[in-house]
Amino acid sequence: MQPFAAGDIFLGCTLLNDPHDDHAGIGRILQYDSGCKPRGILYTEGTRHLVGGLSVDRQGVLWAFDDHRVVHVDPATGRQLPERKFLPRVYRSASFSSDGCAYLGEHLCAQAPPPGIEKLTTIKFPRLPDTGALGYGNIYRYNAQWQLDKVFEVENAPEPTRFKGVTHSTLHPSERFITYTTELGKRVMRYDVVEDRQLDDLVTYPGKDISDGLFAIAARYRPDGSLLLTRGQTMEMLDEDGKVMREYSLPEYGWSDIAVCGDPRYALLSNIFTGIMLKVDLETGEFVGRIDTGQRKPRRALAGVAEYPG
Repeated sequence: MQPFAAGDIFLGCTLLNDPHDDHAGIGRILQYDSGCKPRGILYTEGTRHLVGGLSVDRQGVLWAFDDHRVVHVDPATGRQLPERKFLPRVYRSASFSSDGCAYLGEHLCAQAPPPGIEKLTTIKFPRLPDTGALGYGNIYRYNAQWQLDKVFEVENAPEPTRFKGVTHSTLHPSERFITYTTELGKRVMRYDVVEDRQLDDLVTYPGKDISDGLFAIAARYRPDGSLLLTRGQTMEMLDEDGKVMREYSLPEYGWSDIAVCGDPRYALLSNIFTGIMLKVDLETGEFVGRIDTGQRKPRRALAGVAEYPG
């Protein structure tokens, strides 16, 4: 991987080469320039499962996650930094406040794999070393020194696989609350990280059938407080009250992550089923950039996208 340049795009795209675990393989982060041309590859050290949940903090450090490991990449060198110890959890999303804090969302929420999950995936679920559970679906705040500062015990939404917690999370520009989802659930939830309390949902979709297609997936705030939300084959832009300001049609299904660019007119979307990333002009709705990683289902490897703003 090369030293970061403004507009660089990063994709978590593990080489899934384990015949006994469809989430396992050689960790890999792909680097592209602002024109979607390849610049470099980082093979991550110490990882074994999907490397994903990418984001760039306010110092320009690239964050990624794998099982109980937090990966940091130095923007000045493109090299993986020495590992820092975090509370062992399966984190999959990160937001960063102006005081240097990092808010990490815990992807898993179950005591054990649900019955029948082996029909959908062969993943060997990582267990917590102290309790043996998969996770608790909470949000964790780490201070500027990356030390655990606060655990927020948040609500989660029912979803079809019955083992997911905070799959996507994003800090509001006011830095007062985090909006988050349990992907394929019917709630776009919010938690006040100042007063430590659950807020009313930004959106709650009707019905009790969690397999009816009325669900939320990835969420990401823009600097003006509008929220981008993927919902299968569409993405919505919501206002502060949760009302749809605009809807964007997307090709195929599986848009599982969003990054807002340094120029907030644009956003990056990644599709875990097709292995494709799209750059979207939010004003015109046009796709102005495209990357095909070649990793299509069943190799569901594209597990995160981020841009280095410079």
